[in-house]
Amino acid sequence: MKRKDRRKKKSMTKILLLLLVLIIGGIVYVFLNQKQADKKAENSVANIASKEKNTVSKNSSEKKVLLSKDENHLPILMYHYVTSNSDELPQDSNNIDIVAFENQLKALKENNYKTVSAAEAQQLLTKKEKLDNKLVWLTFDDGSVTMYTRIFPLLKKYNMHATSFIITDYVNNGQGGILTWDQIKEMKESGLVDFGSHTAQHFDLGLQTAEQQQEELLKSKSDLDKELNQNTDMICYPAGGYNQDTLNIADKLGYKFGVLDPGRNGAIESDAKESDGLLMLPRYRMLDTTTPNDLLKMLEQSTVYNTENTIEK
Repeated sequence: MKRKDRRKKKSMTKILLLLLVLIIGGIVYVFLNQKQADKKAENSVANIASKEKNTVSKNSSEKKVLLSKDENHLPILMYHYVTSNSDELPQDSNNIDIVAFENQLKALKENNYKTVSAAEAQQLLTKKEKLDNKLVWLTFDDGSVTMYTRIFPLLKKYNMHATSFIITDYVNNGQGGILTWDQIKEMKESGLVDFGSHTAQHFDLGLQTAEQQQEELLKSKSDLDKELNQNTDMICYPAGGYNQDTLNIADKLGYKFGVLDPGRNGAIESDAKESDGLLMLPRYRMLDTTTPNDLLKMLEQSTVYNTENTIEK
C-alpha cells in the first residue's frame, strides 16, 4: 500500500513538473515574441523617421536661395493721397484718383510683383539675399486720412504692404484730413502698413538751423516710438529738403534709412541701392496720369538688373 502511494506521489510530481515546465515555456515564448514585435515596431518608427528626415533634407536642399552678385536694386514708389471726386481735399499733382491707383495695384499683382514691408526693404538694401527679383516698395507721404479710408482697404484687398510717413504734430493736434493715432495703430497691427517719420511739423529741413532740425527729427521719432511701441528708423524729408546737417543729425538719432523727393534738391528718379547712401534713397513719383504700362516700364530696369545679377544657391 505504501509502495503504491509512493508511486502515486511520484507520478503527481512528474505531472506537476511537466505543467510547470509548460507554463514557464509559455511565458518565455510570449516574452520573446513580444520583444521581437517591439523591436519590429521600433525599426518601423525609425525607418519612418529616417524617411521623413531624408525628405525634409531633400526639400531643404532643393529650396533655392537667391543671392546678388552685387548690391540689390529696389524701386521705391512715392505717393501722397488717393482720392475720389467725393473727397473734400485739394486737388493737386499729389492726388491720385482711386481708380487709377487700383489699376496700378492690379498691374503689380497681375505681373507678379511683390510689395515689400519696410523690414524687407531694409534687408534687401543691406544684404545680398533676397526674396525675389520682382520687388517694389510702396511709400506714402504726409499721413493723409485717405491712407486709412482709401489706400488701406485696397492693400487688404490685394494683400500688399506699404510704408506711411507721418507728420506727428499734425496727428497730435487732430488736424483735419490727417490720420488719427487709432487709425495708425489699426493699420500697423494689420501687418500691412509700417510707419516712419515725416518730421514733427513738415518744415523743409534744408532751410532750418541744425538746432531746429534736431528738434523736428527727435520729436517726431519720440512720438512714433511712444505711440507705436517701435524704434523708428525711417525718415522722409519734407519737400525733399535736407543738407549735411540733416544727414548727420538723423544718423546720430538712430535713423537708418531716408527717402528723397524726386525733382527736389537734385534728387532724380531711379532705383534705390545701398551705394546711394541709405539716408538718401531715391524714389519714383507716382502721378494720376501714370498708367499701368508706365508703371511696369518704370520697374522693368530693376527687374532685368536683379535677374541678371542673381546667383541661385
